[in-house]
Amino acid sequence: MRVLITGAAGGVGQLLAPELAPGHQLRLTDVRLPPGGAVADEVVVGDLTEPGLAERLCDGVDALVHLAGNPRPGDGWDRLRGPNVDVLTAVLEAAVLAGVRRVVLASSVHAMGGYHPLARRPEAVPVRDDWLPHPCCRYGATKVFAEAAARVYADSGAMSVVCLRLGGVRPAPAHRGWLDTWLGTADLGQAVRRALSAEIGFGAYSITSANTRGMCDLGAARRELGYAPTENSETYAESVPDGPPTMCAARLSTGERR
Repeated sequence: MRVLITGAAGGVGQLLAPELAPGHQLRLTDVRLPPGGAVADEVVVGDLTEPGLAERLCDGVDALVHLAGNPRPGDGWDRLRGPNVDVLTAVLEAAVLAGVRRVVLASSVHAMGGYHPLARRPEAVPVRDDWLPHPCCRYGATKVFAEAAARVYADSGAMSVVCLRLGGVRPAPAHRGWLDTWLGTADLGQAVRRALSAEIGFGAYSITSANTRGMCDLGAARRELGYAPTENSETYAESVPDGPPTMCAARLSTGERR
C-alpha cells in the first residue's frame, strides 16, 4: 500500500514511520526534513498551506495518514485555526480530488477530555467512544471539528475515514500524569496498521495502550478495528516523575480570555 504521512517530522510521525515501513511504500512530508526519511520511498519538504502542494502529495497514494497540525493543548485559536482547521480541510479536499480511498486521521483523547475526572462522566466507567464528544480545551475542540469534517467526506462515499483519538505518544510516559492515556510506540503502529486495512466507512476510536488505570474504554477499537494493545503504562509507574493529569492541565482557566 502506498501511504502518505503528513507531519512526519513531528513526535508521532517519527515513531510511526518505522512502524509502517515494513509492507508499505511511504511518502513522508513536513515543513522540515523528517528524521525518519531513511525508511521512506519519498520525502517531500514543504508547507501544506502552499497552493497545490496537498494535491501533489496525495496524487498516486492509496491512503493518507494525517498527523500534521499544532499538537499543543494550551494554545489559543490564533495558533490552532490554521494548522488544525484550514490545513485539515485542504488536505481532505486534496485527498478526494486525488481519489485517495482511505484516510487515517490523528484525532486526540482531548476530544473526550471533558469527561475527566470521573465526576464529569454520565457513568462511573472509562470514557466510551459512543458518548458525545466533550473536548477539554480549544485543541480538543479542533479535533472534534476534524472528526466532523472527515465524516462529511466519508458520508459522501468519496473515501473511508478512521479517526484515531490518540493518547500521549512516547516510548515511555513522560510522567505519572500520563499513566491513564499513554500510547506506546508498538501500539501506535498496530493501531494505524489496523486502521489502514479495516472495513469501515467511518469511525472514531480512542487509542491508548492497555493501561491498568486507563481513562478510555478501548472496546470499540478492539471490536471494530481488531486493535489488541500489548503495552501498559503501569510498567513505568514507579520510574517516572510526578506530573499533573494531562486533561486537567489542558483545561481552560476561567480567567483566560484569548
